[in-house]
Amino acid sequence: MPSRAASLHMKRPSFSVSVTTASQLHDAIDRLLPLLRADASHAPAARALAAAAASLRPPSTLLSNRVLHLLSSHQATLSDALALLSSLPSPDVCSYNTLVAALSRSPRGLASARALFDRMPQRDHVSWSAIVSAHARHGQPRAALAFYCRMLQDPGSAGADNEFTASSALAAATAARCVHAGRELHCHVVRRGIDTDAVIWSALADMYAKCGHVDDARSVFDRMPVRDVVSWTAMVERYFDAGRGGEGFRLFVHMLRSGVRPNEFTYAGVLRACAGFTSEKLGRQVHGRMAKSKAGDSCFAESALVHMYSKCGDMGTAMRVFEAMRKPDLVSWTAVISGFAQNGQPEEALHYFDMFLRSGFRPDHVVFVGVLSACAHAGLVDKGLEVFHSIKDEYGIEHTADHYACVIDLLSRSGQFERAEEMINKMSVKPNKFLWASLLGGCRIHKNVRLARWAAEALFEIEPENPATYVTLANIYASVGLFDEVENVRQIMESKGITKMPASSWIEAGKRVHVFLVGDKSHPQAEEIYALLKKLYVKMREEGYVADTGFVLHDVEDEQKEQDIGYHSERLAVAFGIIATPGDSPIKVFKNLRICGDCHTTIKFISRIVKREIIVRD
Repeated sequence: MPSRAASLHMKRPSFSVSVTTASQLHDAIDRLLPLLRADASHAPAARALAAAAASLRPPSTLLSNRVLHLLSSHQATLSDALALLSSLPSPDVCSYNTLVAALSRSPRGLASARALFDRMPQRDHVSWSAIVSAHARHGQPRAALAFYCRMLQDPGSAGADNEFTASSALAAATAARCVHAGRELHCHVVRRGIDTDAVIWSALADMYAKCGHVDDARSVFDRMPVRDVVSWTAMVERYFDAGRGGEGFRLFVHMLRSGVRPNEFTYAGVLRACAGFTSEKLGRQVHGRMAKSKAGDSCFAESALVHMYSKCGDMGTAMRVFEAMRKPDLVSWTAVISGFAQNGQPEEALHYFDMFLRSGFRPDHVVFVGVLSACAHAGLVDKGLEVFHSIKDEYGIEHTADHYACVIDLLSRSGQFERAEEMINKMSVKPNKFLWASLLGGCRIHKNVRLARWAAEALFEIEPENPATYVTLANIYASVGLFDEVENVRQIMESKGITKMPASSWIEAGKRVHVFLVGDKSHPQAEEIYALLKKLYVKMREEGYVADTGFVLHDVEDEQKEQDIGYHSERLAVAFGIIATPGDSPIKVFKNLRICGDCHTTIKFISRIVKREIIVRD
């Protein structure tokens, strides 16, 4: 029986309990634990409860461990938990495990967790799994693998080598992107016979995929004894992440034929891939299947639908999906705002941002990227800067490198290079490649050679093998007649083995995707395409079109430049779209590189002449 009673007063919610028995203490711990996890103001109550538990005679190891678990559940009482552990006459392995896991929650506590782990008189699989996974989680995967090897060599830890510790080690090999260690672990779990657990199979497939060996991941997947919707979804997404969309889509179809019903995460992953590969036709088929299943009612999947249609240039359908949603969430609002910005409708993006704010949602950093992008496309410098400053001043969100990149894009597009340079020099985060590319793009528009060199040098350090930087810099030199510098850039590219990525454009027509390169005459309807373009150019000149040959790199005669620019891949795709698609449907063309300014102007002329809506996504 206890020698005295303890009265605990706990706030938010407020209640009082008189603790007189071990059973009442256990009940009080159950009630206090979720409150302490959520709010440090309950720390005094937890300390009082710990004092009450310490007064019980004889002391109970089970009760002591439960109090340890309570005190270690919040940073505010973690030091009390450590003090309690030191005072226990005979702590068991569970006592130590509780504190090792608690200390391992943050990177700052990892050293203390390791020191406590090393003092443990005995360790079980929970101990080893906690210390291995903690190091992998906090960016020290090599140390995690070293701990796993140490476990295998420890005679007293034979029982710890099971599926739990092995999956933690596989997570470490994945984090280290070390396929050699992963293969050794694969062989080890097979030899030990612990490869029957679904967690191990999943960890193996994940390790191979993230180490760049997707075929090995597929081999593991094919040998899984049980494949549920989670494992199918994961394997489909591994193909998408590796850029192997065709195989990912084929596996998704195989999944459907196998009788496994996709869930909202499956659909969302496939729709994201449709967006990335601009496969609107397949996206529509997925949409149709979703509509017939309960998974289609998920806000998560519906947001992915909005994103897919907006990425494929169909804001009309994207908005119909959005407006049909019962409760649009932050992700769906962001997809709409970003979709309008990316599809050249900045006024609509800003309109929906205002609606979003009035709806009561609190914006996050991603929403602001879409809003700032809209301001950049519309040339709204003052509005963009107002939004940028509100991110921190009004909403308390720290500026990200992407926010700065959008503002630099806004300023450099409008030719305000002094303000752009000043902002870069004063920004609170390190500039990323998107910022420097935005500045370089602005320099291309306004022929600012000095800042173009600065931006290009920064990009050469970040991604030295990216041909786009070299080509853009050479274009800027060519636009101001610095052809010696152009030749110098070409020689550098040649010496480094860097080749310009060929520009290509594609369009869906019928049941095929038609791909075009610059000056391409391989298409079966090439003669018809070129004849149509010639007729269109005649009408364009009658309406005042003059080719902007500044977008041609070569130092050649203007007539040759005009001929070179006249058959860019996107123009061929647009002409084919006019021929091959119904007259009342929009023409949607996609390009792997940025469209040049003259093609942008040309396609606007063509759209007016043929009275067709033309969407080009670059």
